[in-house]
Amino acid sequence: MDNKWYFDIAPGAIDDLSEHARDITTLIPFWYGVKSDGALADMSSQEVKNIALQNNLPIFPIIHNYSDPKKSQLIHDLLSNIPLRNTLISNITNLALYNNYPGINIDFEFVPPEDRNNLNAFMENLYSSLKNAGKIVTISLPAEIEDNPRHPFSGAFQYSILGQFTDQAYILAYDEHFSNPGPIASIGFVRSVLNYAVTAIPSRKIWLGMAVYGYDWAEGSNYPRTLSYSQAIETAKNLGATIIYDETAQESTYTYTIDSTKHTVWFEDARSFQAKLPLLVQYNLSGIAAWRLGQEDPNIWNIIRGS
Repeated sequence: MDNKWYFDIAPGAIDDLSEHARDITTLIPFWYGVKSDGALADMSSQEVKNIALQNNLPIFPIIHNYSDPKKSQLIHDLLSNIPLRNTLISNITNLALYNNYPGINIDFEFVPPEDRNNLNAFMENLYSSLKNAGKIVTISLPAEIEDNPRHPFSGAFQYSILGQFTDQAYILAYDEHFSNPGPIASIGFVRSVLNYAVTAIPSRKIWLGMAVYGYDWAEGSNYPRTLSYSQAIETAKNLGATIIYDETAQESTYTYTIDSTKHTVWFEDARSFQAKLPLLVQYNLSGIAAWRLGQEDPNIWNIIRGS
């Protein structure tokens, strides 16, 4: 199974990479942030590059807009200003060539909906530039169940156009719930996302974005705390909470109370991971792209090796 893994420096992530580099098809590290002048902030790791090289593991580094707290304004300025846009495209192409990366991944978030046409133009021009350089172009796309140009988070992403100017589209079919407790990626939600995606993008270009983490919501809070699989298990064990596998959502959950505050946890594990894999065949997808290495249930690797 073609399995691509997003990567960010976090406790245990490099050890996890060293252990599983041979099991991974492509590494997608969170390395290059766009800057206001179209340059790129380099956060790459030589240690990770060395591990990848030793294991013949291709790297498709992420180009992202998380290098600036004003993410929406930054990406608006870069996409809407044609000279800046062209500078950014040139810098991305040169980066791929200089570092001998076989491909890159565009992962822009908080793109204002009104920049839909600008994002389309950026990807069209970037695609042309990178293909001329012999590189693979990939993009991470927020989950959508329909084309809604006014959606505050995903409105800028027009699947039908962006799919023409990418070789691989990673559909991030997770974060179904964020401000309120609920599954990270219920099987019904993932199906709904894929039902739409395959109408707008050729299925052979689609990789299913899969979560391998969990969220812990404290009652009264609008934002959850992110948990790795091991943190989710340890929290339940330490507090005596009973983990329930929700058959409808095909995901694990539990609740606990601490300091008079109720918490609700949902998390992905090997069972929920396995439950989604038949969708690859059903929708004729090319593989998976998992967020992110170091957060996963270790038993997932047995599933990947056996697939």
